[in-house]
Amino acid sequence: MASPAAIGGGALGAAAIGVGGAYLAGAFEGKGDSEVEVEPNRVLLVNETDFSSVYSTADWIGKEYKNYLVAPIGSKGEGNLKTDNQKWWEWSYKRWQADSGKTDNDLSDEFKNKDKVSSDFSDSTATSNTSPKALNKVCEAVYKQNKSTITTLESSPDNQSRLKRDLFKYCSVLGEVKTISEAKEVYGSNTKGKEDANVKKFVAVNGNDKFWKVRNEEFYTDGDGDKSKSKVTDNSSNEFKVKSSENSRSEIRVICKEAYESGTTDTQNYPSADMEKFCTL
Repeated sequence: MASPAAIGGGALGAAAIGVGGAYLAGAFEGKGDSEVEVEPNRVLLVNETDFSSVYSTADWIGKEYKNYLVAPIGSKGEGNLKTDNQKWWEWSYKRWQADSGKTDNDLSDEFKNKDKVSSDFSDSTATSNTSPKALNKVCEAVYKQNKSTITTLESSPDNQSRLKRDLFKYCSVLGEVKTISEAKEVYGSNTKGKEDANVKKFVAVNGNDKFWKVRNEEFYTDGDGDKSKSKVTDNSSNEFKVKSSENSRSEIRVICKEAYESGTTDTQNYPSADMEKFCTL
């Protein structure tokens, strides 16, 4: 997969992609556009020099979402420790402060208040199980948890769903990523976007601008990555294949929107396997 590693913070904050209407850049970020600072550049977790050895456990969150999570400190170059990401963590901490300062906040246990998050950044490489600690160290601790800790349960709001939300909002380049149900998007009867199982996993078309921008780059970047169009099911009537051809090149956001609107019995034009691959986090 072509990692979004080289994407600067400014690029991810670019104007939103339109799909049947306007989208607000920074949607689900918790602030109006006028208040949002330019996102600093950053090094992604996958680009840490020792990533392969540290994150060798297959079920760790950091292993699964390595291309979207921000490295706790930076690139960790040979010899001296590089704190490439300090400014990014300072920027993200301001967002956490704005949210945690609300009396009715519903932050996850891991990010709840100053008893858990004490500051923006620490360049310490030591591992600690005690709280509070700097935001980048809180995120690092979550990276090393099992994926089951962010698997949403039927009950709502549960800590798993809140932790998943907080993880991507404060620790990733994607910002808060909402599903169809969380964004309260409405699709017609007997459509894939209406099914109970789907609304809890497919990413909403409205908002989620950072997610869709990154996913589009993954989809159309040359190579054999997990989210590349080269992994589309080889079926001549498959719209993921047809609409990503050189003659069309529809945004993946558009293709997923049309997939959500398709009938529940339509397995040829919008295969479930491709929806699972390209329309989910």
